[in-house]
Amino acid sequence: MSLTDVRRRLPIARIVLVGCVACLSCVWAAGLPTLAQQPKRAVPTSEYAIRRVRGWTVRINRRLLKDQRDLGSRAIELLDAKLLDIERAVPARAVAALRRVPIWLGLDDGHAPCAEYHPSREWLEKNGYNPDKARCVEIGNASRFLEWSKTQPSMILHELAHAYHDQVLGFDNQAVAAAYERAKQCGAYESVLHADGSKQRHYAMTDAKEYFAELTEALFGVNDFYPFVRAELKEHDAEGYALLRRLWQMDQ
Repeated sequence: MSLTDVRRRLPIARIVLVGCVACLSCVWAAGLPTLAQQPKRAVPTSEYAIRRVRGWTVRINRRLLKDQRDLGSRAIELLDAKLLDIERAVPARAVAALRRVPIWLGLDDGHAPCAEYHPSREWLEKNGYNPDKARCVEIGNASRFLEWSKTQPSMILHELAHAYHDQVLGFDNQAVAAAYERAKQCGAYESVLHADGSKQRHYAMTDAKEYFAELTEALFGVNDFYPFVRAELKEHDAEGYALLRRLWQMDQ
């Protein structure tokens, strides 16, 4: 994952790294060390218990079921609610694909300040992560998941959208790339309203991956950048809206 963007979100940072695609909030506000300073111990797979949550395979750090079970219960309850929202909003065929993406729920598992999608096993191995998390969504810190979901309510949808883009459409999907380039060239996302009341460059302009994931938030959930919801997306970016409807199989 190469550091590409830091933005103010009360304050909020979203980070995209090569080999991972992450939506991370309040990193600097939380006083976290840089990625280079973060502990390198990868929590082994044996320290996670497997649970089924609304059809998803969820690997949960065993401490969240034992000495940290109050925190674990609240995090699992929130994850259940977020997956229910996805189950209700996203077309059934696409939900079936999303359910093939395992989710890992950590206590404070060393690398991911909050949530990220890991497309590359090789990158994970080279950077001290547990390589079993490849092609999975990781919630690295249960406490931050509870807190940051208040300002990023579609966080899990965002990360699962990256998985769908990678595993179903392909990150090299030319229709997504062309839509991103068109949106970038026309400048429609250069200065938009953010949920904190400020005008900012939309995070969707980071790259084609974030364009797809950010528009997915507005299509099925709530984004923290304008366009916030589906009707606004249709008005603001009709071509992107039509493309995502097709790619998410909304009219089938």
